[in-house]
Amino acid sequence: MTQISEIRCPHCSTWTMWQGHIDDRCINCGEFLETRRFSREVEKRINKQLKAEYDYFSIKPGDTPFRRLFKFSFNTVRWSMYYVQLVIFTFVTILIFVISLLAG
Repeated sequence: MTQISEIRCPHCSTWTMWQGHIDDRCINCGEFLETRRFSREVEKRINKQLKAEYDYFSIKPGDTPFRRLFKFSFNTVRWSMYYVQLVIFTFVTILIFVISLLAG
């Protein structure tokens, strides 16, 4: 269910129909009604693609379902181990700091 309301266009300052979607455009001038929100969504999409490119095994469109599952699982395990190492490093650092405070 989509609700239609009116919003003032930030570019031409006329009232136009707005459905609340990111890519809604002004009826009069054709510009985006929410440029900040649209650019944020595009930036998120680009960052997600860049993150996928940094994976050890990048998933390609022509991969078989088994190969996709293997690559996704391997990348998940790889990133999980990275974060586990960060947590262990942080814990050891805090432990050394607390021991040095107690030793005085």
